[in-house]
Amino acid sequence: MRTPPKNEKQIIKTNLMISFCSLRDLLYVCNTKLRRMKDYLYYLFDFDLTLADSSKGIVMCFTNVLHRHGYEQVTEMEIKRTIGKTLEDSFAILTGVNNPEQLAAWKLEYTREADKYMNDNTVLFPETVEVLTKLKVLGCKIAIISTKYRYRIEGVMERYFPKGFIDVIIGGEDVKHAKPHPQGVKAALKKLKAKKELALYIGDSTVDAETALNTGIDFCGVLNGLTTREELAAYPHRQILNDLTLLPLLQKKGKHKKTWLPKRWEAKRRAYFIRQIRGLQEKPLENKQAHICQNCGDRYAGDYCPSCGQAAKTGRITLKSAFSNLFSSFFSIESGFLGTCYELIYRPGYMVKDFIQGKRSRYYKPFSLLLVMAALYLIAGHLLVPSSLGNSKEVKDNLENRLDSVFSEIVVVQEDSLEIKEDMVVTNEPKVQSLMDKMEDWYNEQMHEGTFLYALKDLLTGWFADNQAFLFIAIMPFYIFATKKVFRQTRTNQLLNVSEYVFIYGYFGSQIIMKDIVLLPFTGIVEAKSISTNIPFIGSTTIEFLLMMRNFKQLFNLGWWKAFKSTLKTFICLTLLFIGLVAIIALVIATLIVAFT
Repeated sequence: MRTPPKNEKQIIKTNLMISFCSLRDLLYVCNTKLRRMKDYLYYLFDFDLTLADSSKGIVMCFTNVLHRHGYEQVTEMEIKRTIGKTLEDSFAILTGVNNPEQLAAWKLEYTREADKYMNDNTVLFPETVEVLTKLKVLGCKIAIISTKYRYRIEGVMERYFPKGFIDVIIGGEDVKHAKPHPQGVKAALKKLKAKKELALYIGDSTVDAETALNTGIDFCGVLNGLTTREELAAYPHRQILNDLTLLPLLQKKGKHKKTWLPKRWEAKRRAYFIRQIRGLQEKPLENKQAHICQNCGDRYAGDYCPSCGQAAKTGRITLKSAFSNLFSSFFSIESGFLGTCYELIYRPGYMVKDFIQGKRSRYYKPFSLLLVMAALYLIAGHLLVPSSLGNSKEVKDNLENRLDSVFSEIVVVQEDSLEIKEDMVVTNEPKVQSLMDKMEDWYNEQMHEGTFLYALKDLLTGWFADNQAFLFIAIMPFYIFATKKVFRQTRTNQLLNVSEYVFIYGYFGSQIIMKDIVLLPFTGIVEAKSISTNIPFIGSTTIEFLLMMRNFKQLFNLGWWKAFKSTLKTFICLTLLFIGLVAIIALVIATLIVAFT
């Protein structure tokens, strides 16, 4: 057999290596394709505040244009909130000008400013390069859809990636209709030759979420911008991430559940939900010109002096201003009593979350609100249903009968338990029976009309009926313990301490007393009946359960079914705590009777 020359051996060796590498690559590709069947193959990104932080450049360009035309009062935060909208819409929101010619002129000025400052003041987020590189390694296609001009996006991306790394870029000049119109996303899908079910759109704002919804593709939200998690959650989504780090691990899910509502109603439902989350917004500045404070002499622009807090509109004292000052803090819908009551009805869970996160100036203080509500309950009770507050003899007799029935049930339960153990502990029977007789004799002697304990019981019962605020404060520790026990695994609960829960339940207690005021005419009609047949009492408790379920849904970001189950667990835990407390009190009383007799 002829021995092949060295060059032939090298060729054979090279061919074998190529074959081995081809086989290895083929297996890798097959494995990748099988694995990617349940993953996304096309990732479509928004640019500003999703891949890159361009807020510094945007604020700089807007500020230069607006200051040039005398709009010096526009703040940086107001400019940031317009990121993602078209330039025309942004200028209209910031200035209130709707003249198309004027907006077009400002857009042209902004473009000149952006050519100077935008790219130098735009940087990618730290995780962007790593995530996009990983997606490319996995064989995914990447597209960017933005209202920003394409050449600016390309200029930023070429600082970090080789040319052609991004498969498709759709800029503002490439489409006639800006987001949330689906034209840009559809153009990107067409260039990628992609199917909708294999594509995922990633953005930071509700405009991006609505764009994905209009296009009919899956949406993933990121919290790099100013939009909150709750606002993004109002739209169909696969996931809401803090940043892009975990994006490559996100897998497809089943198709979106189609809503039975018409599109117009569904849009209104989402808009209502977003308004619930945001609540009442601060009024824009009415006095944009400069003022000199009449109190401290400082020069400022706005409605109030930043040094001493005095209002800019401080004139002579008149009858109208006197009444305005008297009732403004109580009846102001923005920051007074009525405004807080309105939000307790409209968005209680989101309101207390805002209060805990620091938005407190517009809200009435929780325990002040609780005391005011208790006072209103007392006044309403005396005016509407005097007998409902324990002033009549009928109600007093009813309270006594309730205590008697509860005591009798305790005695019966204890006797039944003793009968079960009768054969096991025969020697203890006389002693236990004697204890029961002593408790019954003591109760009959002390709890009849004219005795001290009877008067004390009657006094405490009437006092707690008249002082709903203190009653709720007394049971507040049980509510807090039950809530922390049931919601211990939620993220919101882990961030809240006991003191914050006290303030939260101060508002929730006010809400419950508000409910009692509304139901007072109905619950007072049959107050003298027993609890077991008191339909208004059962109805009031049911309404309280539904209110707390809604509160927990908004506070802990739950769905309705999970909120129902969690609220049911909370009420069960609360009931067990009260039963335990009653058992401890009964045990203490029995011990005292034995000790003093």
